[in-house]
Amino acid sequence: MKSCAAFVLIALSIIAAGSCLAPAIATAQKADEKRKERPDIERTTDETEESAKKAQEKLFVAPLEGPVLERAVDPDSYVLGPYDRLAMVIMGMEPRTYVLAVLPEGDVIVPGIGPIRADGLTLTEFRAALEAQVDKYFRNIKLYCYLETPALFRVFVTGEVENPGVVAVSGVERVVDALEKAGSVKSGGSLRAITLERGGASIRVDLLRFLDHGDLKNNPFLRSGDRIHVPSAEWHVAIAGRVHKPSGYEIVEGETIADLVSLAGGFASEAIEDSVLLKRVGSGGNVTMANVTKAQFDMPLRNGDEIGVYDGLKGRSYVTVLGATMRTGQFELARGEGVSSLLVRAGGFRSSASLTTAYLTRRGGSVTKLDLKDYLSPEPSKDLPLENGDELTIPFIATKITVGGEVNQPGEFPYSGDLSVVQYIGLAGGPTRDGSVDRVTIYSLDGSSRGGGRDTRLHGGDVIVVKRSGYKLLADLFRGTIQLSTFVISLIILSNQ
Repeated sequence: MKSCAAFVLIALSIIAAGSCLAPAIATAQKADEKRKERPDIERTTDETEESAKKAQEKLFVAPLEGPVLERAVDPDSYVLGPYDRLAMVIMGMEPRTYVLAVLPEGDVIVPGIGPIRADGLTLTEFRAALEAQVDKYFRNIKLYCYLETPALFRVFVTGEVENPGVVAVSGVERVVDALEKAGSVKSGGSLRAITLERGGASIRVDLLRFLDHGDLKNNPFLRSGDRIHVPSAEWHVAIAGRVHKPSGYEIVEGETIADLVSLAGGFASEAIEDSVLLKRVGSGGNVTMANVTKAQFDMPLRNGDEIGVYDGLKGRSYVTVLGATMRTGQFELARGEGVSSLLVRAGGFRSSASLTTAYLTRRGGSVTKLDLKDYLSPEPSKDLPLENGDELTIPFIATKITVGGEVNQPGEFPYSGDLSVVQYIGLAGGPTRDGSVDRVTIYSLDGSSRGGGRDTRLHGGDVIVVKRSGYKLLADLFRGTIQLSTFVISLIILSNQ
């Protein structure tokens, strides 16, 4: 009897609990039905929240350390690429925030929508594409998309840099940043003719225009797949006198006197602007100097030209230093100053200076050849006094050897101090059948000539001329003698008939 009463009591308790839970169950069922009827993004977000979290754990790594920005990222110019991280904010009944990455194949997987192409689009263009896709599936929401962390990608840097190869950069960095990571441009590298290879197109980068004038067009932002090549500098000129930055400059073919003045910061206030002095070395080595008027400032420059800007101030003495010193330009001359102290003020020599071929040009036009090693002594008695208007030129060591005469492939070859005459003749294809490596004349940059043997060492800029062999000359002489004798005998026979 007692067990029956207990069973009845338990049954009544279960019925009472069920009656209490019934309203809650009914409410949950209605909410579920209502959720299923919702047409906007809240329903899809609820269903995909867990899977989205799992996907993010697999696809996305921790945020990268942010790069140093020169300013806020411009969404109209920043081009998206693989591994860029985007912050997407969905504003609806329940706001949602996602951090999404551009996958290696160039797509972004948006929860509830699927893949959307991003690679190669600007941030603004991707926002428009994202908004168009969202409008197809959802209503009553607002969508915001921002760049969370720029991706790192590889850029190849080749040519005249200290550490050519691959560097890691981001889309908010420029050409100069990649060059800095590659160890910067070598002393012989070009700043004016850098090429940026992008998508099959070649973009010329004039880094000097950026460094001197802040021209950002010549220092563009980088993109994934870019390749930067720094060639050797080919054309050099110098400007001295009353400009803001007198120095030696690299130029590109076709630039004029006016362009050079602009590179040098323009005329100084004390300059005479209606004319300049042009010094030019001709193909035969002859030096010409000419006054060039302002109407001729559009004259194209040549490699090695030197421009002098006249000083409008009187009562001062100046000398000019050009070529392979650490500082070049015009220096005010102290009373009694000589070459030794001037070289100290010019910062000393560059490693590529040719000390033995320097020359001093006087205002009257006379030229004196100097071996600067003779003027490095601190003793005043061994110094060479300078005069107002003097111009001291220290050439760079020539980097070519020319081989001509009786060789199979005459031409120019890179200079190496380890190679001898016979080795350079070998680079020129060897002597012809008439030539001889034992009959060689060597011409130096200063115009002097000397004989040379097989093992003779050369100087940069030397010209090797291979002459015909002595046996060939004797054979030709003997042949000519025979021909002349035959001719004379024929005349004698004819005259006796």
